[in-house]
Amino acid sequence: MPDTPVEPTPRGPYDPSLEPRVSRLEEDMREVKAANNRLETMVADVRQSVTRIEATLTATLPHLATKAEVAEILKTLPHLATKAEVAELKAEMAELSKTLPHLATREELADKPGKTYIVSLAAILLAAYAAGLAALAVLK
Repeated sequence: MPDTPVEPTPRGPYDPSLEPRVSRLEEDMREVKAANNRLETMVADVRQSVTRIEATLTATLPHLATKAEVAEILKTLPHLATKAEVAELKAEMAELSKTLPHLATREELADKPGKTYIVSLAAILLAAYAAGLAALAVLK
């Protein structure tokens, strides 16, 4: 039932400043509802992401090795050298290279011709010799 004043007022039935305040409250409420909808959408996205992560972890975790399995694998690899053993081997190789200077180094071996080069050179020389003999046969 609408408010009916007992005495008529010169301004009207309500306070004139009430209308803008109600409008502001309505606008604030619309903003709150929009923010709530955005928040619900973000929460749904996060839930989907968590579900995907859980599925990935569930599929991946059984394939990971435990500490005991890793220790067992390391025990089966005794042929791997430690840093100290590698350093010792390098020192021994340096000592050997000093005592055996007459051995060719890799760079010196790279400068020497290979088997393919020598065979192709021999084939070229034989072809040139055959061409020379053919030329002599034509001239006679």
